[in-house]
Amino acid sequence: MRKISMMKWMIPGLLCLSLVLAACAPAVEPTLSEAEIAQQVAATQQARATQNSVETLVALVTQLSNQPTWTPQPTCPACPTQVCATPTAETAAGGTPEAAATAVPTVQAGVKCFQFDFLGDVNFPPGTIVKPGAKFDKTWRIKNTGTCKWTTDYDLIFVGGEAFGTNKRGDITNEVLPGETIEVTIYNMIAPMTEGTYYSYWMLMAPDGARVGYGPQQQWSLGISLVVSNK
Repeated sequence: MRKISMMKWMIPGLLCLSLVLAACAPAVEPTLSEAEIAQQVAATQQARATQNSVETLVALVTQLSNQPTWTPQPTCPACPTQVCATPTAETAAGGTPEAAATAVPTVQAGVKCFQFDFLGDVNFPPGTIVKPGAKFDKTWRIKNTGTCKWTTDYDLIFVGGEAFGTNKRGDITNEVLPGETIEVTIYNMIAPMTEGTYYSYWMLMAPDGARVGYGPQQQWSLGISLVVSNK
């Protein structure tokens, strides 16, 4: 009976000892198949390719960021509406029409063919008082500051305000060379019969219909400002 009792205690002890030894035994790495090894190798190669692509992209972005910036080029200045050709020695001496037609136009920088400066009112300055129905002639002094000669085909043309009974046109009565100063007049103007302040605006007009005033952009007209009153 004593032996049987000892056996009952030994069996559980041996089982516990075997479990402890099994837990303390070193883990054995599982053996991979050829397919599993191939999958690991492919995954490693893909990761390396992705890293190389990212490094290449970063280098390209860095290179582009170091490129010099582009500076826009200025646009060409506005060309004059008309350009006069300077006669060559050949055409001045009686050259052929073909030679004159092929002459290269030359224009001083910043100067147009058709332009002028306003030098002042010769009569009837702004604010002049006139009687209703009074007749008068208005005269301005101007200077040809362009490169082209004005002929008698050039005119003064009405562009706005009160026409003062005119046909809305005045003549340039003689030729005007570049640099010359002249007086231009609108004749036979008639003041309105109604009292008040009246304005009239005029420009020069070339034979081709081009109109020009004076000022920085040639936008200012020759003006008349009259006060019609019985006082």
